[in-house]
Amino acid sequence: MSRVLVVANETVGADELLATLRALEDERTSIYRVVVPAHPLSHSARDVWTQQGAQEAAHERLESTLAILHEEGLDADGLIGDVNPVDATRDALMDFVADVIVISTHPVGESRWLRRNVVDKVRRFGLPVMHVVAHAPARLEITA
Repeated sequence: MSRVLVVANETVGADELLATLRALEDERTSIYRVVVPAHPLSHSARDVWTQQGAQEAAHERLESTLAILHEEGLDADGLIGDVNPVDATRDALMDFVADVIVISTHPVGESRWLRRNVVDKVRRFGLPVMHVVAHAPARLEITA
């Protein structure tokens, strides 16, 4: 049995990520821990956000994602992480001994995480890292 740490934010419910997790499950039964950084979805510098609002938005994304993964028959749990995805990953690894880390981002040119070299920084933790390039979540339903 393998242990997979999944780190995703806006792409947390994307078809590409779900396909990757299904493929991992086909290779070997796994336990999944999903980490959603507490970051607001708004991209406008003019928008005002609060930590509580970011936590609530992340919680909604996490709950919707866990529902999808459970629907797929995957053994998954999750948590809300630090706003910084590298710190969120590091924190999650303190309580979850992962065999592999799956990071889901938007494509190059759209991804803040890629501009900040998140994938390369997480590779420094010494675990195998799978990078999934995903598009807007097709199945994630967030109710406001």
